[in-house]
Amino acid sequence: MYPTFFRIGNFDVTTFGVMVAIGALVGLWMFGRELARRGLPAAASDAAMAGVFGGLIGAKLLWVVEHLGDEPFQDLLFSRGGMSWFGGLVGGVGTAVLVMKWQRLPLLPTLAAATPALAIGHAIGRIGCFLVGDDYGRPSDLPWAVAFPRGLPPTTVRVHPTQLYEMAALFVVGWLLIRWRRQG
Repeated sequence: MYPTFFRIGNFDVTTFGVMVAIGALVGLWMFGRELARRGLPAAASDAAMAGVFGGLIGAKLLWVVEHLGDEPFQDLLFSRGGMSWFGGLVGGVGTAVLVMKWQRLPLLPTLAAATPALAIGHAIGRIGCFLVGDDYGRPSDLPWAVAFPRGLPPTTVRVHPTQLYEMAALFVVGWLLIRWRRQG
């Protein structure tokens, strides 16, 4: 487990943050290529960028709401940790759709162009979850089970690396979406 890549002063550059950023960049690159292949306006990339920021904001806000009462609102909001997947989904897709409507882009073809990029980008982000020991599964005796003594929350019991299971499934989904698109 490698939660921190490096430090700049008191600021930790985490493996989770780096993998989310790489996932976003790969997703944006894939989406741009798919837009060109489908003859859709390149301006749709603006909706994708807005979706990345909307997703990060939505993920943080839902996590804060889920943990209200544990700490003061402001402490939760400005803490380094805390992201909720469902908040990211609603915030990201919602923001992207609003920008698509504002730009008068064809909604379904643009969303269809985004789906392989979303799957692959999310798969890369799940690697970050594994590296910081977040979102692991139940205890396991399987040979590939892992303990996360510095995880979120920490565990010295060997558990299923569900982050890697999901990553593998998302890579397969992304590959299938690209393959089906090429056949169509």
